Amino acid sequence: TCIPLIFKRIKELLKSKYVLDILGFILMLVAATVIGYTNGNRLNLIITDLKGFAYFAFLPCAVVLINSRERVITLTKICMYSASILALVHLVFVCLYIFDVPGHDIIANFCEERRFFYVSYRISDQNVRVSFLSLVCLLFGAAFSIYFGAKEDTKLSKTLYPIITAVCVLSLFMSYTRSVYLALAVTVLVLVCIFMFRATKKEKITALKNITVAIVVFFLIVGGFYVKTGENYFTYGLSRIFIGIDFSSDEGDDNGVTNEDSDEEVEESPEDHLDSFKQNTLTSDELRTATVNDLVTNIKKSPIIGLGLGAEIPSRPDGLNEYFFLDLLSKMGIIGFGFFIAPIIFMIVSLVGLIKSRHSDGLLATGWLCVLLGTVAYSYFTPCMNSSVGIMVYCLAIGVFEFYKKSSTTKEMYE
Repeated sequence: TCIPLIFKRIKELLKSKYVLDILGFILMLVAATVIGYTNGNRLNLIITDLKGFAYFAFLPCAVVLINSRERVITLTKICMYSASILALVHLVFVCLYIFDVPGHDIIANFCEERRFFYVSYRISDQNVRVSFLSLVCLLFGAAFSIYFGAKEDTKLSKTLYPIITAVCVLSLFMSYTRSVYLALAVTVLVLVCIFMFRATKKEKITALKNITVAIVVFFLIVGGFYVKTGENYFTYGLSRIFIGIDFSSDEGDDNGVTNEDSDEEVEESPEDHLDSFKQNTLTSDELRTATVNDLVTNIKKSPIIGLGLGAEIPSRPDGLNEYFFLDLLSKMGIIGFGFFIAPIIFMIVSLVGLIKSRHSDGLLATGWLCVLLGTVAYSYFTPCMNSSVGIMVYCLAIGVFEFYKKSSTTKEMYE
């Protein structure tokens, strides 16, 4: 659908510093493929690396389609409402699990087969860790519900947007994933700080009211779960962050837990459940430490151009190296890493200019940058920025900032 528009605006695209930079990265990708093949790297891993970055083909589509303020607003709201639906699906399934509704396993299997979500860890019969392949998209809901809640002063906005904020943050919290917590903290804290600096007095007051309502809704839902199950869900979240510290209480009845390697039902205390979950985290940390050490070793071998796509490390024979930016450095070196990260630097510089000029959509652009920065933070531990979801966020953010750059240059009138 976009091909005619791309050809029509090809000269304009080739003048974009964002597009030119990504073209430079693609050329480095070709060079890294040749280097990897020459070095004898496994062909299946080379193909896997190429598959992720192939989604950059979406970039020219984003740039030619995002060509008006109305489209930016529409796109932003679509992302926000889609995120809220994702969060509601998560919370509904958690409720089905907590209340042991017949057929919840059938629903889980149905969703897993279609790669919508999967139950990655049954912490206990009262708590479950659900993983979404598009989990990072919930950052859209958390960030833009704060923005639109402050901008739109209607009765509906006073209730709808705080609820969206609450359910998206709760869904992210109940993922019990440290990289998600880091992404959420970066996204929301940076957005709120800039918002408090740049927004009008009325917008600041409205935003603070909405955030307060969102916090209340968040604790009401968690409190309802606690009343039903008797478990402190914050314990699991804290145990994922502060390894080795016991946050469990001595209160609570025993709960049954299903052993993932057996069909037998084993009776364990809540403390045993937590110990098992913490042990899972410790085991993961050991593998992550080995991964970092191996990737650093690879980087030292060829820091400028890398060892090529498909470069292996002993601790990860499957090629799933998790630490995306270290992995990128090991395969494409400083040059490839520089090309990949440059558009983010361009956006930061552009945002400073928008804020200084008191641009009417400076805060909306801030929201997009914050979501992208949160995705980048998430990708420190998780290879998201070379997947369809991460690159989609990257391309859409580039499209938004490219539009604002052009509109600022041409003095376009805003509605």
